[in-house]
Amino acid sequence: MVRQMNNQNDPVQRRTFCWLAWLVLVILPISANADVQLELDRLRMVEGETVTLTFVTDDPGQSLDADFSPLEQDFEILDRRSETQLSIVNGRQTAVVRLLLTVEPRRPGKIQIPAFDFGSSSTQPVTLTVEAAPELKPGELPPVFIEVELSPADGPWYVHAQFGLVVRVFYQQNLTEAAISQPDPAPASVRLLQETPYQAERGGERYRVLERNYAIFPERSGELVIPAMELTGRLVERRSGSNWQPQVRGRRIRTSSEPLTLQIEPRPAAYSGDEWLPARELGLSQQVSSGESLRVGEPVTRTVLVDAVGLEENMLVEPAWPAMENARIYPDQPQGISRDDGRWVLGHKEFRYAVVPEKPGELVLPELKLDWWDTVNQVQRTAVLPAHVLHVEPSALVPPQSMEPAESMAPAQPATPVVPSSGDTSFWKGLALFFLALWAATLLLAGWLWKNAGRRTAANGPDVISAPGEEELLKKLKMACTSNDHKALRKALRKWLREFGPSADGSLLAFAEEAGDASLARQLLAVDAEGFSPDHTADWDGAAFWKAFEQWRENRIRAV
Repeated sequence: MVRQMNNQNDPVQRRTFCWLAWLVLVILPISANADVQLELDRLRMVEGETVTLTFVTDDPGQSLDADFSPLEQDFEILDRRSETQLSIVNGRQTAVVRLLLTVEPRRPGKIQIPAFDFGSSSTQPVTLTVEAAPELKPGELPPVFIEVELSPADGPWYVHAQFGLVVRVFYQQNLTEAAISQPDPAPASVRLLQETPYQAERGGERYRVLERNYAIFPERSGELVIPAMELTGRLVERRSGSNWQPQVRGRRIRTSSEPLTLQIEPRPAAYSGDEWLPARELGLSQQVSSGESLRVGEPVTRTVLVDAVGLEENMLVEPAWPAMENARIYPDQPQGISRDDGRWVLGHKEFRYAVVPEKPGELVLPELKLDWWDTVNQVQRTAVLPAHVLHVEPSALVPPQSMEPAESMAPAQPATPVVPSSGDTSFWKGLALFFLALWAATLLLAGWLWKNAGRRTAANGPDVISAPGEEELLKKLKMACTSNDHKALRKALRKWLREFGPSADGSLLAFAEEAGDASLARQLLAVDAEGFSPDHTADWDGAAFWKAFEQWRENRIRAV
């Protein structure tokens, strides 16, 4: 009986044993796969190189967040990133999750990477061997170094005057991830002028060179410190593991230049100029819009050009004008630009003036002077712009006074008029016929002119007399003149010039030159001068301007 029962239970026991074995085979690998493993890309390295710590698990639910602060005692953590890899094998999906830390040892020697706790799993400690960086032999140059040069090398360096700073970075071809700090002296402004790569040889070794030229402008006199400039990068060593797949190792390097301390000189006591202008070179030139002659009331534009080496355009000042008789001067807004030749800043500034002669005769655009300090030769100099002479004719709108001949000084003899005889009737008949014919010709000519004027008005009237939108703009212009509203007048006049006038750029000075009307030119210059008068005391009258403008416009329409 007992044997029979055992025989009957044997299949049940076998099935139970099989289920238990299957569970062990399935569950044990899962629990084993849930572990977090630590892998290093290498166990020996050179000081300055980086090593990658990879934490791996094949459980997607396993967190790889841990407290990595113990690493910071011996390592600098440079990068941290995560990766997930999915794959399907025999219909079964698997996942591998990695956390990669790129670290750099802070010292040579044997460094132990501690165990890290990830909750249900932890890693094992690992020992990393860090060898000291190779030392340079006596007289051997490093693979990367910096040279710094000043211009002028020994000074003197003046406040507000440019001096040059040249920074050369020498590096071998296997330098990557290079970064260099910028010069940051204070108080001073710095401007990068040029960056030039080339090759050079030092100590029998071939180097690549990156040269940067900076312009530095000290803002105060006294001591100026240019901090050391630091260069960081990785020196790549290629070791041929095979001909096809070289192994690449990157060793971090740091190098820096020496800090520079300069004594910035103030404005010299020997300098007598009104404005402090320290430059290597400075010159004045001019451009005059008119020829050798012009008329009273016609403006001439004189443009004074200031060019300097070692000064930016915002540092250049306006030459002072001496007093002028029989003329008015209307300055325009100055314009400038700063360029460079790779080593020195080139400042350029233009000062534009409209000069209006008020009397005929000789108009002398006066000589201008500008004092500056020569930073090359340490001496004060004066740039001189020579005078320019123009001949002024009387205004075309005012006829010159008649000059009496020299004989008029003698007593005048009474003239005896010649009167035809009253009995000569043919003379009077002929004279009457002549005036009758002249009157008839005048009527015919007037009719012809009126007819042709009507044709021109019909054909060109919208463009010449009142183009679309012009009538409304002229109303605004007249209203501004009536109310003496200077701002409204300038706004309306500029718009009219751009859309309907002869000066498409809306310039009042250009309109004054192109109008060909002395009266209107005087009014335009007065309007323009009003814009430069802070207390609005310029000689401008709205009614007079509108009268001159309206007369000019009527003459223009007749000419068409």
